[in-house]
Amino acid sequence: MKKTFWIALTALFTLAAASLLAIQYVQMKRTVTVSDNLFNISVNNAMDDMIEQLNRLKVEDYISQNDRYRLLKFKRIEELNERMQSIVKENYTTFYDTNLVSLSITMIDSVRLLPGVKVSPSDSHAIAQYNTLLATRDRLTAGSEFYKQFVDDISEYVVDNIMTSSSFNYSLLDSLISDKLMASGIDIKPNVGIYDHTDNRFLYCNADGMEQKLRESPFKYRFHPNGMMSPNEYFIVLQFPLSSLLLKENSTRYFLLSLALISLILTLFLLSMRSILKKEKLDTMKTDFINNMTHEIKTPIATIGLACEMLQDPSIAADPTNNSTYIGIISDENRRMRLLIETILQNAKMSNGNFTLNRTSTDINAIVSSVVNSFLLKVNSLNGTIESDLCHPAPVIMADELHLTNMVYNLIDNAIKYSPDKVEIRVTTRLTDGGLSLSVSDKGLGISREDQKHIFEKFYRVSTGDIHNVKGFGIGLNYVMQVVNAHGGKIHVDSTLGQGSTFTVTLPGD
Repeated sequence: MKKTFWIALTALFTLAAASLLAIQYVQMKRTVTVSDNLFNISVNNAMDDMIEQLNRLKVEDYISQNDRYRLLKFKRIEELNERMQSIVKENYTTFYDTNLVSLSITMIDSVRLLPGVKVSPSDSHAIAQYNTLLATRDRLTAGSEFYKQFVDDISEYVVDNIMTSSSFNYSLLDSLISDKLMASGIDIKPNVGIYDHTDNRFLYCNADGMEQKLRESPFKYRFHPNGMMSPNEYFIVLQFPLSSLLLKENSTRYFLLSLALISLILTLFLLSMRSILKKEKLDTMKTDFINNMTHEIKTPIATIGLACEMLQDPSIAADPTNNSTYIGIISDENRRMRLLIETILQNAKMSNGNFTLNRTSTDINAIVSSVVNSFLLKVNSLNGTIESDLCHPAPVIMADELHLTNMVYNLIDNAIKYSPDKVEIRVTTRLTDGGLSLSVSDKGLGISREDQKHIFEKFYRVSTGDIHNVKGFGIGLNYVMQVVNAHGGKIHVDSTLGQGSTFTVTLPGD
């Protein structure tokens, strides 16, 4: 398939994945928004019910148990005073002075009778009833000092005094809020505060350090304890530490999970595409290899066949010179095929790791000279030159002579192939610290930077543009690299398009 098809397919898949993520993100935002609205409505409904119930409570329901007892006691005393005043008013002819039993100064120890009054049975009953009420009141007050202090300090149980004192029953408030929220399906415990808007301060907060967050909270509800009006405005303020953040966190978690899964699918898709493209590339390279190998082998076979036909001709076979020439051609072509097959087999063994080096004391200069001499005839036929610059003394290393010979042969053969205009090759050996270096230079086509990244890959062949006479099947340089690696060496290429290439092999010494 064409490369553009795979690029288009990958782009479409990526676009689909991105669109899916975008849709999911929008859906998540919409879900969070709807959830926020439902949450706010539920909280507001619960608090409306709670405020209504709170406003119906009596004053004594707002305060703590100890203060509630004192307030009820105070109310009982006031009730006794009112009944005593009623008795005095109903029997004003019997009592000395009704003003002495007014609410503000009711401190009479006993009934004072008018002088000369004759007490009737009904009067005696009224006097006895009055004294009973007086004794009950005195027992509740436990003396005048308690009563006076109670009246002066906390008898004014108006809303402002309740809210600013420590007697407010905040636990009741917390429980009412929790019950109402739970009834509305909200099981998140909020931070609760009582805010005095007039004085800009919090009278109560059930969590330390949360005042600022409570100020910023949208959940504020005005209320009036016992329905009383007050100069100050009081608000119950709620702040949910998690509230919709819970859903946001869950939605974000699910979104990130979806993102991870889609990314995984996209990664697997790209890896699959890469694998398919690589396989397709390998198939193409193998096809090219088979075609090139067939072409490379057909040429010597055809040459050998032609030489054999010539030798079968009695007129030609009778000439010893002709015999020697054609037998030489057959030998050369046979050696050429054998080298091709040997290179393929050795490369396959190296790729599978099924080979061992037969290390012997090897003179690299001798190998270079032998290979260069084998190419002289071919280079001369192309009107080219091949030179060698060998170091002295001759570098001798422990190496596999056969593989090094094949390595040098492949490098020089590669230089000839990619020098279509004029063959100018120079082979150099140099001693280095701890080893030696071998360089093969040409002034041929050169190799682009992109091709330089792949030239040592199996079956890879450098593009030659409009030139189609470069033979080979793309395993020569791969074989060279494997030989170098097997000997613990390194190979480097320095090339510029249109100016030629230099391959440098560095091998360790003994």
